[in-house]
This record gives sequence, C-alpha cells and structure tokens, in this order.
Amino acid sequence: MSSVPSTYGEFRAGWRVLFGAIIGVAAGLTGIVFYTHGVFVVPITQEFGWGRGATQFAFSFVMISAALTGPFIGTLTDKYGARKLALISLFALSFSFAALSLTTDQIWTYYTLWIVMAVVAAGTFPVTWTRGVITWFDGNRGLALGMTMMGTGLVAAGGPLYAAWLIESFGWRVAYQAIGATLLVVAFPVAYFFFRERGAAEVAQHSPSANHGMEPKEAFFSYQFWVMGIALLFICYGVGGLISNLVPMLMDKGFQATEAASYAGLVGTMVIVGRLVVGYLIDRVWAPKIACIFLILPTVSCILLAQDQLTPLMITISALAVGLAAGAELDIIAYMTSRYFGMKHYGKLYGGQFVFFAIGSGAAPAVFGSAYDMTGSYEFILYSTAILFVLGALMMLLMGPYPVFRDAE
Repeated sequence: MSSVPSTYGEFRAGWRVLFGAIIGVAAGLTGIVFYTHGVFVVPITQEFGWGRGATQFAFSFVMISAALTGPFIGTLTDKYGARKLALISLFALSFSFAALSLTTDQIWTYYTLWIVMAVVAAGTFPVTWTRGVITWFDGNRGLALGMTMMGTGLVAAGGPLYAAWLIESFGWRVAYQAIGATLLVVAFPVAYFFFRERGAAEVAQHSPSANHGMEPKEAFFSYQFWVMGIALLFICYGVGGLISNLVPMLMDKGFQATEAASYAGLVGTMVIVGRLVVGYLIDRVWAPKIACIFLILPTVSCILLAQDQLTPLMITISALAVGLAAGAELDIIAYMTSRYFGMKHYGKLYGGQFVFFAIGSGAAPAVFGSAYDMTGSYEFILYSTAILFVLGALMMLLMGPYPVFRDAE
C-alpha cells in the first residue's frame, strides 16, 4: 500500500495542471468522441440505410489506431513531453471531428474520416494527460488520476444530451460541426493555459523514485503485464459495448432519443463518482482488490438490460453499475502501470497496456451492433459479456504485491 501524505500540498501545487488535464481528457478521443458516438448511430443509419454494426465499426478505427500507435505515442510522450503532443492532437481533433459532417452515402467516406481523426488526434488519449499529472502527484496519485479521468464522466453526463439536442434541433451534420467548434473554442484554450508537466530535474526533487522502474522488455515479459492486460481487455470490451449501445438498446425498447440519452447521462454521473471513489481508495487499499469490486458490477447491467421489459429502476441500476466500472477502468490502468512497472518508462508501458483497452473498447461497438443485426436483439451478446466481466474482475486478484524499485546504479 502506498503512503498517503498528511497534507494536500500536491494539490496546491498541481491544481492548474489537474484542471487542464480534466478538460483535455473530456475533449479527447476517449471522452467526447466515445460518449457521443452512440447518439449519432440511429440518425445516420436511418439516412443512409447502413447496418448498426457497420456504423458502429467506425469507432473501431479509433481503437485500432490506439492499438497500433499506443506504445509509439507513449514513447513520444516520454521523449518530447506530454504538453506538445496533447495540444497538437487536441487542435487537430476539433477539425477532424467537425469533418465527419462531410460523410456521404458511401460508407467508405465515413470510415476514411474516422481513420484520419484517429491518426491526427492520437495524442488526446489518456497517456499524455496522465503522464503530465503524475509528474505533480505521488502520495495522492490515485486520487489525482481519478480526478483527471473524471473528465470522461463530465462529458458522459452532458455529452449525449448535448449531441441529442443538437441532432434534434439542427441535424446530425451540424451537430458534428458544433461539437468540433466547442472543442476548439472551449477545451483547447483551457488545455493550453493550464496543462504542463514538470521537468525531469524538478520531478526527481519532489519524487526521488520518479525515474525508476522496469525496463520495457522486463515489464513485457512479466506475468503482471499480461494478467492486467487481458483482464482489462475483457472489462473494457464489456464497458465499451454497453456504453456505446445503450442509447440504441433503449430506443429499441420504446424510449425516445432524448430520454435514452438522459440515462446515458446517468452513466456519466456515476463515472465521475467512480473516478473519485476509486482514486481515493487505491491510495489506501491494494488497487487490484478495489478493481475487482468495481469491475464486476456491470454483470448486473448485462442481466437487467437483456430483459424484454425494462423499468426505469432497472435502467437506473444498470446505468449506475456500468458507470462505476467505467469510472474505474482507466484510473486502474494508469495507477497500476505506475505502481507495478514504475515511472522510468511510464509512457511506453502505459501505451502497451492501452493496447488491451483499445482492442476491447474498439471491438465492442461493432461486435454489439453486429450481434443485433444478426439476431435482432442484444440478448445473447449481453449474457456472454456478463461472463467476461466476472473473469476480468477476478483476474485482477492475481496481480500480487507492488514491487519496490531500487535506485538506479
């Protein structure tokens, strides 16, 4: 268990960076792009006649890109700094997201626009924002990371409603443009003026162990790397599938788009709660134990959502459970990477773990959508996903104690 400082001086010193990172995460590919994608699915499929699986597959390009570039982005972050990479990518994301409004009835244009966005905005993945935050926090690292990743919860709470309102009022093309403009006018200036990381010398002064840790080859061949990665793949697949398909699921059961989006917003509220609670707890309790408790919860969501008749209470419980798990997953990746493998090559090793997240989250929307296209319902995919939640959560308990990194020779 890591030590917890008696004061919160770290927050007094690093609150500006933390605020910039929160907004950056909210505006990134795993923030606004992920949490609003499901709202666009129905109007786009209705206009062009595409299947849901084919439409949802567009987001898979983002995660395929993450799987291919994750370690590379992490290496660039370690070498050149998180700030430069994050700002360039956030600027590019604002324009590439708005460009989705140029989609034609040829689905390859839709896919091409998503591929371009995935490549130019790869630096908005959490590896950059968490790398900057970790340079300011050690004893309160879990809570700081939880607050950083709270950005996804903020956008999950309001993003679907914002997107649904824009689509109903102006159409889906204008909605893409408006969200892109919001990123440029609101998120980019905040990140520019608030987000920065400490220099290596300053980091070493405040946290002597900051530059210690495993070499990448040693980490890649450790059992913890693969246990953690496979567990996260199962969990992130389930969470990604549930969140990206929640609005279409509820609309199939007779709910209006705005009503369904409001339940998706409830997920976002619980993501915020999950971020903060998990962040606070993992500074004090063995992180894999906390991970197991929170990541097994969406099993309940899968079972409830598979029922033919859904009551508001059932949907609320489902949203609460998946929201808490979504609030834990990215915090767990960042925190456990830093504790089990050290900070010396954090960016590269986080990027390696992010590959598992990317594969799971990237495959889920298309797999869930394709399952619906083939069977006419989400029942089978929900029950099979419940099993993966149980397996992934229990695997976390195999991680073992945190290693102690010695001073470099």
